Amino acid sequence: MTLPNFLVIGVAKGGTTSLHHYLRAHPDIYLYPDKETNFFWTEAREHGRRTVQTLAEYEALFADAKGRRAIGEISPQYMNSVTAAERIQRDLPDVKLVVSLRNPVERAWSDYLGRVRILREHGSFEDAILPGRPCLEWGFYAPRLKRYYDRFPRERIHVILHDEFTADPHGTLRALFEFLGVDPGVPVDVTTRHNAAAVPRSRMLNRVLWPAVVTAQKLVPRRFHGTGVLAAILATTYRRAPVFPERLRAALRERYRDDIIETAQLIRRDLSRWL
Repeated sequence: MTLPNFLVIGVAKGGTTSLHHYLRAHPDIYLYPDKETNFFWTEAREHGRRTVQTLAEYEALFADAKGRRAIGEISPQYMNSVTAAERIQRDLPDVKLVVSLRNPVERAWSDYLGRVRILREHGSFEDAILPGRPCLEWGFYAPRLKRYYDRFPRERIHVILHDEFTADPHGTLRALFEFLGVDPGVPVDVTTRHNAAAVPRSRMLNRVLWPAVVTAQKLVPRRFHGTGVLAAILATTYRRAPVFPERLRAALRERYRDDIIETAQLIRRDLSRWL
């Protein structure tokens, strides 16, 4: 058995579901089929998430890696956890880290729509972006990233910018594959955008269907995990997301301005378009 040599640590609503599908398509990569093991997210149980408890149990999750060159998993809450970076450094000191950052204004809106779909948000977007609420707070990247830059060499942290990923998915994946040390020329089908923003056609129907999907996910054989079949079925009950109100977009941009500037300095990338 072996432990992961790379982790995708976030961010939530930053394209990690698409990354999950694309990485699994590469023959030299073993990605744990279930997105979000959340093993290093110490606070998981406080949020009602079940995780394996010991490093041996975590290692057992990767028993099917079969000598693949790159072995990893995706858990976006590692970005938000105050303890994950320290635990990862302790247990996986040589690990490579991947983070996909999205314009925090767009991320907040997408997060809100997603949380409505999975029954974690029932109020308005204005309520969802009040101080202390996840839709707002998870977009402050600088302090979260600093926990990792303080503990890991810069050359082992690979930053993907969501807008560049969307504009050039093949180029983004080639750079990622090079970072992971696998063949960058392997063709990957990127025609499907996974977990795109949408809202339920009927909130009443969604309240019935979503718990059924969660139950079904627990019953489906492991070999079918991560295939997106259940998500595709549920997507037939969605409609396109409403337009993001411009006044709220502008207000959020100002709230995130200082953090965007600090994040750009930290990752040494130009983020002026987010401003």
